[in-house]
Amino acid sequence: MKKLSKRENQIMIALWNSSVPLSASALKKNLDEDVSIYTIQQVLQKLLKKDYIKVNRIVQHEKALMREYVPVISQVEYITSFVNQKTSFELASNFIKETDNLDAIIELEKLINIKLKEKGIK
Repeated sequence: MKKLSKRENQIMIALWNSSVPLSASALKKNLDEDVSIYTIQQVLQKLLKKDYIKVNRIVQHEKALMREYVPVISQVEYITSFVNQKTSFELASNFIKETDNLDAIIELEKLINIKLKEKGIK
């Protein structure tokens, strides 16, 4: 997986944080800094080519048609693509040691048991 540029990352974060598909103009409103709509559209085209996003639907807005975009990959998938197995193990181990969230630990235990059954160990 290719690393995102600063601008691509900004767009992806806005899409990841949204519960609805976003158009270029909606993304412009969501970004903290003043970015031209043309820059946003160029970044969206790059993200489409990289298969990080897809057009969810095309909608009528006043007299124009607009594309609405959704992420194809999750933020977790993106981040974990850059983390090696040793680091993943260290993160998981530290989370288990430090958390007081029993529901999270029980969910992790279920996932471990499923993986052990898949491997024929349990």
